[in-house]
Amino acid sequence: VTRGELAALLGVRLDDLLKRSRTRNAVVITDARGHWASPWILSSARAGLLEVYPNHTFQPQASVRRGDLAQAASRTLSLIAADNPRMAASWRNAKRRFPDVSPGHLSYPAASLAVESGVMTTLEDGSFQLTRPVTGAEAVAAVRALEDLAERARR
Repeated sequence: VTRGELAALLGVRLDDLLKRSRTRNAVVITDARGHWASPWILSSARAGLLEVYPNHTFQPQASVRRGDLAQAASRTLSLIAADNPRMAASWRNAKRRFPDVSPGHLSYPAASLAVESGVMTTLEDGSFQLTRPVTGAEAVAAVRALEDLAERARR
């Protein structure tokens, strides 16, 4: 899955959540203008779900790694938690152990939150594998889980 494809998935499936989120300041993206997913790249970047790099590029053709998906899921879960803080308490308090990601790793909080919320899963051996590329099926399953959580939070 590419960053552009993930932006489109998030933008289409979570459109209502993105519209309700407090939009961040204007973002400058220099490499997404002609990309087919440009509208969703812009909306997901404005909502803070996907990062725009310091050089103002989004890199829509770059592959998404499991650590990247966990970061996007974590940021999306923060928006969902604003709708239902009580529902989010169980995710935030849980601390998952991974044989390959220590609690001190920069990506550990996002990975733990993504797994504890049910948005992502570990591999058979319990590892997270931050740098493994995300498949289309994984991305669709994660966004579907985020969509379900967003709907439950609104009830």
